[in-house]
Amino acid sequence: MTHESAHLSILNAMVWSGTQESPIKRNVFIQDGIMVDEPSTDSVEIDASGLTLIPGLIEAHAHLCFNAGTDWRTVYDNDTPSRMLLRMVENGQKMLRSGITTVRDLGAPTDLAVTLRDAIETGVTRGPSLLVAGAPVTPTGGHCYFMGGEADGELGVRVAVRERVKARTDWIKVMASGGNMTPGTNVERAQYSVDEMRAIVDEAHRLGTSVTAHAHGVEGIRHALAGGVDMLEHCSFQTPNGSEPVAEVISDIVTSKTIVSPTIVGALSQQKSTERYTRRAGLTKQLVESGARILMSTDCGIPNTPHEDLSYALEVMQDMSELSALETLRLATSTSAELLDLNDRGRIEVGYRADLLALHRDPTKDLSALRDIKYVISAGNLVAR
Repeated sequence: MTHESAHLSILNAMVWSGTQESPIKRNVFIQDGIMVDEPSTDSVEIDASGLTLIPGLIEAHAHLCFNAGTDWRTVYDNDTPSRMLLRMVENGQKMLRSGITTVRDLGAPTDLAVTLRDAIETGVTRGPSLLVAGAPVTPTGGHCYFMGGEADGELGVRVAVRERVKARTDWIKVMASGGNMTPGTNVERAQYSVDEMRAIVDEAHRLGTSVTAHAHGVEGIRHALAGGVDMLEHCSFQTPNGSEPVAEVISDIVTSKTIVSPTIVGALSQQKSTERYTRRAGLTKQLVESGARILMSTDCGIPNTPHEDLSYALEVMQDMSELSALETLRLATSTSAELLDLNDRGRIEVGYRADLLALHRDPTKDLSALRDIKYVISAGNLVAR
């Protein structure tokens, strides 16, 4: 899977740091997984003439335990824990090979997610660097209840947060509204009261962790904001007719500095001329133009959203938001690293983790270049493709 090489000198590449306006020609030196300012005596030289080097991509909303197929629930229900863990390993490796070097997994059985994160970190297996939420906190019978995260009432949700902190998750994920993938839940209604949301956030913040809320319909978004969550997943203002944004709620999102993770998927490009696409694009543009803090995410693993969907999704995001390719690319590199408090990655700079993507073309001009990969480097290791 991976060729070990602790010390690398990547020479003559066009390098986009993650923040600057366009790539510039320079060399990048890597030692023990970190970018350094000069080569070590034993470094392996790689001539990267003609290649564009960018920071490794960050996927802020993934489900490694799902198979991205329409039969996802049957597969999920029939997996043994061992088989599910193997599926998660394979899905993570697919993502890594496609240039995604950091993944935030926002829903899987807690023990499997934590086990895989730690196994990757300690070199037991290969994969992207993981941040995990484990089983989402959801009411009895609520969205994704089958992951094992049911909790009710203010005391119940506090206990649920404590259990996840005890299990060493990186984030708390709460299902603030129903979800499309769980029959019997209501996407347009809140699943928790404002008091329950406040209890979740209060407990998480007291214990030094952050909360992100799955929220589709406006009531779920309102309750999540009133509860003080750190981030909103989807934030789609979903109704039976598509997205119907509410100006005052968008204003609340902006003034509260709540981060938005909009889970835009590549498959949306097939709906290009539909009213549903136009409504979602209008919402996306409104969030961008209002100054909301946005990062890039896809919800990969759900039906019709492969784990390596991020590059396609970035093209849809560019089209919907009318941002430039470069501005859109920042949402999956330097901006997402900053908003997720990952201060050691997302940029090609000395002292940062050596997560890099070498491409045959310049993605700051054309995002489809993200699929024209020469090689991927994860924490200083060259990943076999």
